[in-house]
Amino acid sequence: MSASILIVEDEWLIAEDYASILRQAGYRIVGPCPSVQAAFSAMETELIDAALLDVQLHDEMSFPIAERLQARNIPFAFLSGYSRQHLPSEIGLCDLLAKPVAKATLLATIKKICLQV
Repeated sequence: MSASILIVEDEWLIAEDYASILRQAGYRIVGPCPSVQAAFSAMETELIDAALLDVQLHDEMSFPIAERLQARNIPFAFLSGYSRQHLPSEIGLCDLLAKPVAKATLLATIKKICLQV
């Protein structure tokens, strides 16, 4: 069975691009979710093995999602224009990919974090 990947991204075209790349590679996609609340709802109803989180979601940050994933031992990576110094220290040393993310980098990161499950 393939891993289920939660995608949290507020830009629809970007989210669909990530989802398409991952589906073609055999992953099951949860979302994409454009907000913290949508991601929380998906986390309550779907099995999630790993997640990709945009840091900035319109007028909110995805850090509460990261904290909830971390509490559940679900690996994740951030996708953002932000640098590591903008991430809260309590989130730890998760992967941080600079946007735009190349297909090969996205797939390698998902493979890497799915091995942490």
